[in-house]
Amino acid sequence: MEKSNPLTAKLPACLEDVKIKNMPGSAFYISDFISVDEEQALLTKIATVPKPRWKQLSKRRLQIWPSDLSKKNALLDIPLPEWLVNPAITRLISCPVSNATRDHIFSESPHKAPNHVLINEYLSALSA
Repeated sequence: MEKSNPLTAKLPACLEDVKIKNMPGSAFYISDFISVDEEQALLTKIATVPKPRWKQLSKRRLQIWPSDLSKKNALLDIPLPEWLVNPAITRLISCPVSNATRDHIFSESPHKAPNHVLINEYLSALSA
């Protein structure tokens, strides 16, 4: 049974309900996880970041949020931008892993939530 999320999305009662069979244990699919308007807002934010935020790699571009790793290969203690936290991360951690617990998918991680986000843009076969 689905529950209404305070952020207007329909979420499953738990992630166990949307686990993808024959995949690693942490592969889930939540249809309509974000609305069309939220998708457009995210795409606009991604497209309008300053050009230096993009790292050009072979056949793709990459944004690393909140920042690149330090020279010692560690994540800097910088919060993620609000447009990545709400609605996606807030919504994700509001969904328990199973009906047997209220723990969410990041409950056992040190930060209790995602601490970085990688955004890839792959070049199409026509432009490669």
